[in-house]
Amino acid sequence: MALFAVGLMYLLGLGAAPFLDPPEGFHAAIARTMLSTGDWLTPHVEGVPYFDDPPVLYWIMAAGFAVGGVSEWTARLWPALTAIGLTAATAWLGVLLANARVGLLAALMVAANLGIFVYGRLVEPDLPFILCITLAYAGFAVTYNGGGRRGLALFYAALGLAALSKDVLGALGPLAAVAAFLWLTRERPLGMWAPWWGVGLLLLVAVPWYVAVETANPGFLWYTVVDDHLLSFTRQRVFPDEDVPLGAVQFLGVSLAAFLPWSLALPWAAARALRRPWRGPRERLWLLFAIWPLLVIGFFTLSPFKLSQHALPAFPALALLVARVWDETIEAEPGAPAPRALLVPLLVLFAVAAAASGLAIAGRLPVPDGPLASVDVATPGLAARAPAAAGLPPAAYVPVLVKCTVVFGLATIGLALAAWRRWPAAGVGVALAAMIAFLPVAGEGMAQFARGRSLRPLAEALVRRLGADDVIVHEGPLEKSGSLLLAVRRPVHVVHGVRSNLAFGATFPEARDVFWDAARLQEAWTRPRRCFLLSTVDPERSVVRTLVPAHLVAHGGGRWLYTNLAD
Repeated sequence: MALFAVGLMYLLGLGAAPFLDPPEGFHAAIARTMLSTGDWLTPHVEGVPYFDDPPVLYWIMAAGFAVGGVSEWTARLWPALTAIGLTAATAWLGVLLANARVGLLAALMVAANLGIFVYGRLVEPDLPFILCITLAYAGFAVTYNGGGRRGLALFYAALGLAALSKDVLGALGPLAAVAAFLWLTRERPLGMWAPWWGVGLLLLVAVPWYVAVETANPGFLWYTVVDDHLLSFTRQRVFPDEDVPLGAVQFLGVSLAAFLPWSLALPWAAARALRRPWRGPRERLWLLFAIWPLLVIGFFTLSPFKLSQHALPAFPALALLVARVWDETIEAEPGAPAPRALLVPLLVLFAVAAAASGLAIAGRLPVPDGPLASVDVATPGLAARAPAAAGLPPAAYVPVLVKCTVVFGLATIGLALAAWRRWPAAGVGVALAAMIAFLPVAGEGMAQFARGRSLRPLAEALVRRLGADDVIVHEGPLEKSGSLLLAVRRPVHVVHGVRSNLAFGATFPEARDVFWDAARLQEAWTRPRRCFLLSTVDPERSVVRTLVPAHLVAHGGGRWLYTNLAD
């Protein structure tokens, strides 16, 4: 029943909000282009090759569009389904490593946190990648626990799929974690864990697409491996985009906040995973699941370039480690934390959340700009480009805050009783129920956040006025307004938008007519036919200052729509 509730939590309301730009409309436009052109090899945007993400998300989205049409619901269905798959994979791992209760707790914890929930309802490739990584670890655990070579086959095949899902270098992370694990546990010989057929399977799954795209688009491999990954971490990219990285302390704070409330038990979970002796393969495997998140979070904390979603691949392992601690506390095993050591931090957190929501309703605390803002990559960039951009008024979030106050208030009462009576099973049940009730409310907040940033009002204003020969120009990176490509079925030119995810694609001949300079825009603007400019830049700094006449048609969500001919 609990896992069924998780499925509903992720699937209900997927189409309730417009696309959030970036990133959703941009990714959906790539998948629609793939379907309409029949080019399933190289992703394109407006005819410009796009190389920042491998094709798995676009393949499955395009297939979904072919069946159900292009919509927010059909685009978001696949990340949601992979989040549900991640829940099942984590449950499998928990049963394999411990018992059914650890599997159930870990599955619910990996699903019931804000980080996975947000990215499970966004059109992004992160969740398919994380599912592949989790399946790879599960495969290794099967073989290590005596399950035969079929586990290694899953390990290497899943790593190959991970390389096709998001990150070719990130897919090698589990190899580093497994190598560190085997070194620490002094497993010999090491060669049995890297059979020729396993490495061959990984290469067979991952390499053909990379080779084919490099053949069709020379320079792709250099861009993907060197510029987009190696040079990205040193902040020395030849083709940079507009993503604003987090600082080390900010990254750790966002990561811990995204995994709340389960991150409160991480000190006990880490100490338990590292405690010797390790009796048998199952005991030793817990060390691997401590190395996994340490490698992910530690690497990105030290890296000069990090975004909020970079910690998410560690969440399945963190859920397993925390679930084990709760299980041992419930069983009152020797060395387990006392019930109140786990329950009181939860009680304080939910009490503070209930009080903060109530004070925000009363106007005593500022209303946050939606639950998505803390993990939204675009928010820092939007603030830099358009400081005057405003979202929805705070009153729009009051219904969400009322529900949060009720959910967290009831959870506080339940946790207070559990802490008083030292009932860890009841306490963790209350916390899980509270999160499963809260996250759909957070989904409503996400929908409000998306409406405040939505391109839809401006796109509708443009479509109502658009004539057969009118010209459309976008100022700034095109991914900032990807939904525009879904609303209009004609070319969109770009000015001052080369510093973007299309920077390398802009060097290809087919992109020549897409990217304009200010002089070409000026020429088009002074012609007798109508020209529209959709700008993501504050008017004080926009190219529109050089265009005469410039009539403002509409504005909102950090964008302005202008035309050279008044209605």
